[in-house]
Amino acid sequence: MLPNNNQESVEKCHNYALVLGGGGVTGIAWMTGLLKGLEENSLNLAEFDKLIGTSAGATVAAQITSGVKIEDLYQRQIDVKKQVNEIAPAINLFKILPKLIPAFLVKNKPIKFRLRVGRMAIKAKTVDAEIRRQVILERMPSHKWPSIDLHIMAVHATSGELINFTKNSNVSFVDAVAASCAVPGIWPSVKISGEYYYDGGIRSGENADFALGSKKVLIISPTGLNGMSMPGSSLKAEIELLARNRSEVVLISPDSQSKNAMGKNPLDPSRREASAKAGYLQGASYLKLGRV
Repeated sequence: MLPNNNQESVEKCHNYALVLGGGGVTGIAWMTGLLKGLEENSLNLAEFDKLIGTSAGATVAAQITSGVKIEDLYQRQIDVKKQVNEIAPAINLFKILPKLIPAFLVKNKPIKFRLRVGRMAIKAKTVDAEIRRQVILERMPSHKWPSIDLHIMAVHATSGELINFTKNSNVSFVDAVAASCAVPGIWPSVKISGEYYYDGGIRSGENADFALGSKKVLIISPTGLNGMSMPGSSLKAEIELLARNRSEVVLISPDSQSKNAMGKNPLDPSRREASAKAGYLQGASYLKLGRV
């Protein structure tokens, strides 16, 4: 069940919706390359009148709505001199997983699950919030909300509710994207007007159900149908929901070459160039654009 304050935006009719899912820095690179390849293969990004970005997808959504050409965004992934100085976190799963045990004990109750994840996220010792925010600032060519109907997904840490940030939310665009990208336990939760927010991917990797009302929906997911489903949601269920409501849905996820290029650690900055190039080749050879 979506939060009541989001229903109006969900029910509004759109022709084309683009859903960009989570997947770390390799996911950002892969999606950027893929979009460049798709654009060369007749996809017109300007035709989308609604965008939904979650985590890595929030970053890509911010980039492609900035007015910067996709070719230039692609170069920022493959050219070392133009790459953002990303932070490579030292992930210690043996320290993070025990802290998530209270959340997984209530995984059949999605809101309570996300609330407990939020408690862990707020307390977690991570890099300094300002250092992390600088990374987000450098990722984003523009720090102002675009005029397009753009939705950035994050979770309210102390309620567990999914929050749908838009240009009408009276929230900094940078803060909204930073919140959506704040992987709990790895990156610091983002404080906005005294409240903490974290990665919208903990509700759903794509939050594709927010495309309800759109005639055609293109979902680009770095994790795809085989990605880990979060309590109370799954990409398969979201696609089925859209289809029942007469949306024509196309899902694109990494092919085998792209998976190999992206590797097993989505937060590894050294994989950006390979991921972007593999995404480009996949997009350039994609043959089903007539459905989008």
